[in-house]
Amino acid sequence: MKNGSVLSKRVINLKPSAVMALSARAQKLKEQGVDVISLSLGEPTWDTPERICSAGIQAIKKGYTKYTPASGSQKLKEAIVINIRKWLNLNIEPSQVTVSIGAKFILFSAIQTLCDPGDEVLIPTPYWVSYPSMVELAGACLVPIPSLPEENFKLKPELLKKHITEKSKVLILNSPNNPSGAVFSRSEWEALAKVLREHPQLYVLSDDIYNHLYFSGPIAPHLLQVAPDLKDRVLAINAVSKNYSMPGWRIGWAVGHKDIISSMSKFQSQSVSCASSISQEATAYALMECDKELEETRKDLTNIKDLALKSFNAIDSLEVFPPEGAFYLWVGVKKLYGSSWKGGTINSSADFVEALFQEKSVLCVPGEEFHYPDYVRIHFAVSKQRLLTACTRIKDFISSLS
Repeated sequence: MKNGSVLSKRVINLKPSAVMALSARAQKLKEQGVDVISLSLGEPTWDTPERICSAGIQAIKKGYTKYTPASGSQKLKEAIVINIRKWLNLNIEPSQVTVSIGAKFILFSAIQTLCDPGDEVLIPTPYWVSYPSMVELAGACLVPIPSLPEENFKLKPELLKKHITEKSKVLILNSPNNPSGAVFSRSEWEALAKVLREHPQLYVLSDDIYNHLYFSGPIAPHLLQVAPDLKDRVLAINAVSKNYSMPGWRIGWAVGHKDIISSMSKFQSQSVSCASSISQEATAYALMECDKELEETRKDLTNIKDLALKSFNAIDSLEVFPPEGAFYLWVGVKKLYGSSWKGGTINSSADFVEALFQEKSVLCVPGEEFHYPDYVRIHFAVSKQRLLTACTRIKDFISSLS
């Protein structure tokens, strides 16, 4: 293909997922026998709970192996309705729910449904690596809104207000946040809600995928808990990938105004048809029957988070932000800039990640990928032994710098 001329400009210009690329690189070395510790890919390392697996097996045995409606099975949508009523105290109907192949595609579907070329999508930094490409593929314009370490990496109402224009259409909010682990409190949500009420053209995509991986209670505070009057302008997006450790089952959903939801379902019907019927059955079971597993996961994750904080805080030159949720440490590495290793000089978080990987076979994700240089994201939800081994390697690497 000469100069890639057969390919569309859309695909040529599309940036591949950095996290997936890093993980593939680590996997290739593992296959070559290298003892790589990958702290990059954002997926749970614990198994899907056995009861959920059994529900999936029973679905196969009972013949739930056909297509479902594009918006999801009635059984799963009813389970999501009950779940939303229980956790967010919102009365909704199944017509306000759509289900598809993971939260990533649900987010993509939502942006495709809401945005025309030229519309602005506001996203606080640091943000998940895939948001910009989703915005780009809709022909919309990304508007990053900066946050500061001293503000715990949270969007401030005055900054939100400053960035809203007549072209602003969508605001994406993610709490608990990937990569920082920051969580909006109820009072912080209330302050943001005041700004949103002043700008009725702005819709909110609330990415809630880590909402049960919250260290101070069974569920993180939510915008709709404090501002139910905004329900027609908020899409609450979730999945079972993180909370229930079901990333490979590929089930995500959105809850919102029925007109938006029905339009998303139409888009899904012409793209991916429907999510796996087997996975939908297992997800319905998880939502209805597995609160105990959620609580056990939260307790185990809190313990490993405490160990990760203690271990990484003991390493000189690292600035570790204490997460309030999710399973990442957001770590500042700027104090290491100017240091030398055998491959060159560290002048960015990307340099640090590359040098650490080459020298110690430990992989994390540079902050540049989250539109926030000088930091790295470290996935801490691994076994205690692997976590401690990774810490030792990182400490030894930093000690070797000159």
